[in-house]
Amino acid sequence: MKQYILFVSFLATLFLGACSSKSDPTPVTPTPVTPTPVAPTVADLVKKVWSANSVSWDGVVQYSKGATTNLVAGYSQFKLDLSIAGSVTLTEFDGKKFTGSYSLSSDNKKLTLTSLTSAEGAPSGTNGTLELTISGTPSATSLALETSTAYIKASNKKVALTLVNP
Repeated sequence: MKQYILFVSFLATLFLGACSSKSDPTPVTPTPVTPTPVAPTVADLVKKVWSANSVSWDGVVQYSKGATTNLVAGYSQFKLDLSIAGSVTLTEFDGKKFTGSYSLSSDNKKLTLTSLTSAEGAPSGTNGTLELTISGTPSATSLALETSTAYIKASNKKVALTLVNP
């Protein structure tokens, strides 16, 4: 019987010793994980409706938004709608509206508008394709483009467009 009491006392001591507060681990408060913001891609940045802020033909300013006089006032109605990925609607400075497709080059330096058509056909002298070079880095509110070749509708001059959204 003494052995039994001794054995139970030993187990009770062992059990109570295991439950002491000294051996409890300190609770760890989890550190919240803040996701790293991902910079938007050029494809994301251009996917908007753009209007003309300033336009030059061979370096000569033709239009400046808000100016009281412009050589080509029609650029106030210019719109380049790239808001639907792969689809484009282009409203030229003469008011003619064309629809087609667009793509970005793999290096994000060229924007190509293809299959541009309207009830009257393709934009003059383009066969339905306009290739534009992206100047600088687009932002959420600004896009700078330049025609890769002379544009017949701009008196056969290269056109530089600074576009804004909205």
